[in-house]
Amino acid sequence: MHVVVFAGGTFRPGSACNEALASADLIIAADKGAVTAIQQGYPPDIIVGDFDSLPPSLQAHAPELIRVAAEKDETDTELALMTARTHGATRITLLGGLGGARFEHTVGNILLIADPDFASIDLRLADGPSLCTVVRGPGELHIEGEPGDLFSLFPLTMSAEGVRTQNLYYPLKGETLTFGKPRGISNVLTATQATVTLEAGILLAIHTRQAELQENPEA
Repeated sequence: MHVVVFAGGTFRPGSACNEALASADLIIAADKGAVTAIQQGYPPDIIVGDFDSLPPSLQAHAPELIRVAAEKDETDTELALMTARTHGATRITLLGGLGGARFEHTVGNILLIADPDFASIDLRLADGPSLCTVVRGPGELHIEGEPGDLFSLFPLTMSAEGVRTQNLYYPLKGETLTFGKPRGISNVLTATQATVTLEAGILLAIHTRQAELQENPEA
């Protein structure tokens, strides 16, 4: 089951967003994310949040409202992801997870896709020309794109060990990537398919479609 979650950050359209919305079985909005969902023509099935930034007129667009306290441990986006999991999601795509006035929410949303609580779910974050996901070791990730697409890897654990790649311009052959050092940034696909394998640790993987980046250089 594929669930699309609209967060409250800046929504930037792109092929990854379009593909996610076209295959969505359920749409959930995290509070203000409902505004974006409605503007894009995808009224949410469920809205989750404390509704501190969503007027009652827009709340009426959702068949189900899950109201939570303003003072809580989880963010509205995290609660929306948890709701998706409760509804049986096997795949979740987070939209509007980046940008906006609250940079801390951008960082929080990037870290959320690496949350061990969602390890059994294919959780991705789509933003404009880019698609973010994680690789957990031992494991592998298959990337489909075009030669020239950008691809970056960042360790989210103190180290990511045994990193190997295929069909990337700068190959990795069992190296260890260290947290805080951006050694894996701005690699390039050399074929329509590429592979990353990882022995131990967690990697954040970001695939950026070069054609969409050229269409919108400010993306």
